Amino acid sequence: MNDMAKLLEKSKVAVKRLKPADVVEGRVAAKTKDELVLDIGAKAEGLVSGREFEESAQGISSLNVGDKILATVVQSEDSRGFVLLSLKKAEVEADWREAKKAMDEERINEVEILGPNRGGVVAKFSSLRGFIPFSHLSVKNKMAANLGQLTGKVVKAKVIEMDQDLDRLVMSEREAQTEGERKQDVAALSKVKAGEQYEGEVSSVTPFAAFVQFTPKGEKNPIEGMMHVSEISWEKVAEATQALKAGQKIKVEILEVDTQDGRVMVSARKTQPNPWEKLAQNYVVGSKVKGKVTKIADFGAFVELEPGIEGLIHVTETTGPLAEGNEVEARVLEVDPKKQKIALSLKAVGAAWR
Repeated sequence: MNDMAKLLEKSKVAVKRLKPADVVEGRVAAKTKDELVLDIGAKAEGLVSGREFEESAQGISSLNVGDKILATVVQSEDSRGFVLLSLKKAEVEADWREAKKAMDEERINEVEILGPNRGGVVAKFSSLRGFIPFSHLSVKNKMAANLGQLTGKVVKAKVIEMDQDLDRLVMSEREAQTEGERKQDVAALSKVKAGEQYEGEVSSVTPFAAFVQFTPKGEKNPIEGMMHVSEISWEKVAEATQALKAGQKIKVEILEVDTQDGRVMVSARKTQPNPWEKLAQNYVVGSKVKGKVTKIADFGAFVELEPGIEGLIHVTETTGPLAEGNEVEARVLEVDPKKQKIALSLKAVGAAWR
């Protein structure tokens, strides 16, 4: 067998080894309005046509002769001797290779946040779904991430870990920040102290919490604080959405600042007069009061005496079954403003008080 025959035989063997689902790298040899020919080595040519061409038409339009591109084998050989290829099916492989390159080069990438996940957020790197752990988000984005407020936004991140076999891609927003940006994040929160009060604006509301933006003195960008539903008012609020709405102006007091986790807790209740401070004057031990049962518990019933003020009738101080909504008359047994506690009794109503 002469040298040419050996080369042809070697080429045939190489081509035969290609099977559906194999990923190959090819160089654009020719392009028409409905076909793309790729030189995939070993004297073999691949063809992207028909539906496979239509599905990738937008990407193909930007290709030029000589460009390299990945493709997936759809059929080993057609009647014309072409290996039929798909560019669409090779996109995922190409994106994994791009992710590996980005990690090796420590490149900063723009990724779209798809939504929250346990311990962090899901982010889109090209066609791949990656994960940014909570600890790798910037300070300003940590709180927003917990409530899905980052969904749809684009952030800068670096690929820090990947395993294609396990479909694992981990990224970091903090690693993409400059040292100055990280210090700036912490510095802004460091200016906020517990006990300070600010005029703010409600940015969003969920059933269990509201989020308030305020701008510390000397800062250009606002900080967002989280306010639990229990901190909205001295009155009981079942859901924050019933009391507040986005865009509403509100005064808040700082309860807690955690610069490491980027968490700021605020309270509107703390800026309002505390009705319990005048409690001892309005509710004298031994006096009779009227109210409505708001909640039944195993140990007794809670009675609303006025907005924001509830007393407890212990189960041992009742005279019979009670239900939510019942109007009752009770006698005051104890008043403790510091513990925000009023003890009531139904049994003592008909008895002489000493």
